[in-house]
Amino acid sequence: MHKRALSVAALTAVAIGSVAVATPALAADADVRINEVQSNSSVGAPDFVELVNAGATDVDVSGWILRDSDDANAHVIPAGTVLAPGAFLVLEPSEFGLGANDSARLLDDALVPIDAYAWTAHAFTEGRLPDGSGAFVDTEPTPGAANVARIPVVVAVPVETGIRVNEVRSNDPDGGEDFVELTNVSDAAVDVSGWILRDDDPLSTLRIAAGTVVAPGAFVVVETDVTPDGFGLGSNDEISVITADGTGLADRYAWTDHATSEGRVPDGTGDFVDTEVTRGQANVERAIDSPVVINEVESNGDAVSDWVELANTDTTNAVDVSGWTVRDSDPSNPSITLPAGTEIESGGYLGIRTDAPEDFFGLGGTDRVTVRDAEGAVVDTFGWSGHAATTYGRCPDMTGAFGVTTSSTFELVNDCAVVEEPVVDTIAWPYGQDVRDAVAPGTWGEDMSGLDIASDGTVFAVNNDDGQIFELSGGGDDLYAIARSWVPTYPDGSGQPDAEGISVAGDGAILLSTERDNAASNVSRPSILRVVLGEDGASTTTHEWNLTALTGPLGANAGIEAVEWISDADATRLGIRDASGAAYDPAAFGAHLGGIVAFAVEATGDLHLAVLEEDGGMTLLQTTRPGPAVSVVMGLDWRAGGNQLWALCDEACDNRLSALAIVDGLLAWQSDVAPPAAMPTSYTNEGLAIAYCDVADVTPTTLWISDTAHEGVSLRVARGADCVAAEPTPGPSEPAPSEPAPSDPAPSDPAPSDPAASPSGAPVVGGQAGGQGGQGSLPRTGIEVGVGMLALAMLLIAAGTMLGLRRRA
Repeated sequence: MHKRALSVAALTAVAIGSVAVATPALAADADVRINEVQSNSSVGAPDFVELVNAGATDVDVSGWILRDSDDANAHVIPAGTVLAPGAFLVLEPSEFGLGANDSARLLDDALVPIDAYAWTAHAFTEGRLPDGSGAFVDTEPTPGAANVARIPVVVAVPVETGIRVNEVRSNDPDGGEDFVELTNVSDAAVDVSGWILRDDDPLSTLRIAAGTVVAPGAFVVVETDVTPDGFGLGSNDEISVITADGTGLADRYAWTDHATSEGRVPDGTGDFVDTEVTRGQANVERAIDSPVVINEVESNGDAVSDWVELANTDTTNAVDVSGWTVRDSDPSNPSITLPAGTEIESGGYLGIRTDAPEDFFGLGGTDRVTVRDAEGAVVDTFGWSGHAATTYGRCPDMTGAFGVTTSSTFELVNDCAVVEEPVVDTIAWPYGQDVRDAVAPGTWGEDMSGLDIASDGTVFAVNNDDGQIFELSGGGDDLYAIARSWVPTYPDGSGQPDAEGISVAGDGAILLSTERDNAASNVSRPSILRVVLGEDGASTTTHEWNLTALTGPLGANAGIEAVEWISDADATRLGIRDASGAAYDPAAFGAHLGGIVAFAVEATGDLHLAVLEEDGGMTLLQTTRPGPAVSVVMGLDWRAGGNQLWALCDEACDNRLSALAIVDGLLAWQSDVAPPAAMPTSYTNEGLAIAYCDVADVTPTTLWISDTAHEGVSLRVARGADCVAAEPTPGPSEPAPSEPAPSDPAPSDPAPSDPAASPSGAPVVGGQAGGQGGQGSLPRTGIEVGVGMLALAMLLIAAGTMLGLRRRA
């Protein structure tokens, strides 16, 4: 057990530092007092007696004698020792120890008693309060410094807080720090700031750092022996979690022998068993010896599904895996049980599709796979944080550590070839670079996904676990907060939509893009839902469009990741074409949301434009791809009234984005864009929303939302400027502000410095930071020329009208 010890050298230094050269007072006039006594250190530090000079002049204590209750014992203070006013002198008598029923007596060099203190039972430390004059009380050990009253040890009473000790490491063979992992089994976040961790010694305590909040189901790891006030965990020890006031015992776990790691299975509720070290992740039992290993994992959905590949490292014998089970980290998901007669041949592979219709679950961006034999013993386990761009696999095949493979190799030897990373051609993020937290830590747990800003500026977000829709308030210079929320269903009132994307249509209804019903998570259901929000959390799902007919079969966890509504006004202004090449005509369709939708498919990486009619009809207009630096699209954002579609990738491609625009009626890639430099590329961002201004050359505010609550936070912001136009200063040849100036036509070519222009000189995408209704610098189409001429004519008419009114006035 690692215990802290007081430094004798440090104490000596304190004593020497208090010595001064002056004319000392005589002993009879001295105000030297016994100030502190330690007779039984809990950390093995030496016994000591501390003196203090409570007077106003120096005192020469050379030759003075310290005794305990036995006159035969004496410790003589060295010659030349002078105690300045208010100074402390720490004496560690090597000639005797201080007992449980003992005393400390101070005599001068003529054996005249100066001061004494006696006790009848060991105390950790006892000292005067105030120093030098007060009565003796129980104190913390403060040799050479002012006394501090000991905080009384209160017997904590069990209290239900939702916080549980979930995992303990007391003996890392590689020398890692001891730690305690906490989890929260309640439905609300719990602030554990200042809570106390204590082992079997009531004086060994460690307070949890301020600002520590444990979200429901989340994990918080505290290393117990890394601070001066910390402590180690012994082979026969315990850990208690106590509320900040010392009165409430939230949880306790004791053990009688060292284990590398012990944890609850299932997390938070199960019994403690020997576990793998899974700090900050779901616990899994320690694996048994077996030739079968998890060899490769696809968590981001190939064209069919997520999958796990097992491999038999025995090159001589087959292994019967009948009755073995595979499961992910969600205890509510059923296990996949391998059927009787299933074998893995010697040196062979077995691929298991986890979310195919006949199977049971999809694999998340932060997840864990555990394989158990027919008796329930853990054979192997593997956990990860963030989807791999390809797959996670062992390199070398079957025997190596897990890493990101070069390509997916279902039931084949892992592709561990080392390839030179391609140079990713991107331009810089054109808007705000100062990325900051936008909500308080613990506002959400995991699984936040979609994000959108309504035309009135209201921010909406959605959770992909239960489909919960959140309306946010605040912003500006403040953090956002949840104003209201709704939990939608499918139109028949059933189900739990796995809502990955969100968009606000022109009538204020919410559009959700979904991959599946999480109440039946093994079945693909790639749909877009229309949800009308009511008061007090009530919502009505009016329509569902299952897009399988447009996309083809998809894996249950590889469906519609993002959706964005584009108004009919924008679609016709830009001359969007249908599959035949004809211009989109809203009148050719029935009621259809007042616009079209753009949506992204995770399995293929494709972007689609489609018309969704209220009678259930669906028409695919176009399909395109993001840029080469964006392999999959997790979030979309359309600039209303403009001509810019942002397509966001997550950590699989370092949070890069593609900028797209309508060019000659087709949705076309313009450029790939790097995220702001301050955005960690490992963040699992799945939602993007940009608040444009109606004012030219004003940087908009950008919001990102992540599937994982990184550092407890899911929503982040790069704030733009206020949407206020600067007053122009007229030059010598410019008209005064009171005189209308003729409008200059917008340039037809993009400015070279425009960050959204493509490297090849393609049309500009969103060159000015205009508002939701602003057009910015747009790719030129025939329709836009007509609109521009009409706008110019209207401006001239307005100018003439104003001049006429002035004449009449």
